[in-house]
Amino acid sequence: MPNYALLVEYDGTYFYGWQKQKDLPTVQFSIESALEIILKRNPASRLSVAGRTDTGVHALGMVCNFKTEFPIPNFHKLLVSLNALTPKAVSIKNVVEVPPEFHARFSCTGREYIYKLYYSKYESSFIEGRAYWVKHHIDWDLVQKQLDVLVGEKDFRSLAKAKSMSGKRSIREILAINLEQLTPDWYQIRIRANGFMHNMVRITVGTLLDIGKGRWESRSIDSILEEKNRSRAGMTLPPDGLYFVRAYYEDHPEIHELYKISLP
Repeated sequence: MPNYALLVEYDGTYFYGWQKQKDLPTVQFSIESALEIILKRNPASRLSVAGRTDTGVHALGMVCNFKTEFPIPNFHKLLVSLNALTPKAVSIKNVVEVPPEFHARFSCTGREYIYKLYYSKYESSFIEGRAYWVKHHIDWDLVQKQLDVLVGEKDFRSLAKAKSMSGKRSIREILAINLEQLTPDWYQIRIRANGFMHNMVRITVGTLLDIGKGRWESRSIDSILEEKNRSRAGMTLPPDGLYFVRAYYEDHPEIHELYKISLP
């Protein structure tokens, strides 16, 4: 059965997350509904996705896949039709055929997010739903010094939503994390890992900001990780500034074709 991967961009402000929910608008429902119309007698199976984002979280380069009974002859026509039938807050950017065993979630070997921060005393008209407003002074040099501690395979239980972690493994490997200053007012933290736990990026960035504000004199990321206690870490930032950027697949080089478009 032919298997196809899609590259999807979406504005999470308009959706209750990726995963289909009864009577609520979701990204998965929007795309699956469009596929049902397009494929007609060539039905698609349910979409699998690299990362099931929460309500309000955005994506610049999400990967999902579906299987269908017969080959799709014209990818350009598929993309045009999908974008015509999905809401404006969803854009299907590319499509490639992948091997039958490819699964967007289980074949994925790495995921990358950015969290956008607007750093100013004064509010902007353009950040609502798109970034987190940081109006207090931040010692960015202090934040930068914390980043190296996070890299590597560690127990990140302190930086995950406690209710989601009961009885679950909390070891993950952060492959890279960087603080990027885009303009005097705009910063972002980019983080890539082999996997993320619930709210892990939002808590990690919130904790870094709390440290940068000087909230704690004797606490660092290192000590917070050692305690393995969510209550010892910082705030959970809102979803507004969180963007899924890219999914990585070491065993599926054909996925690189999906990303041959401009991404931030």
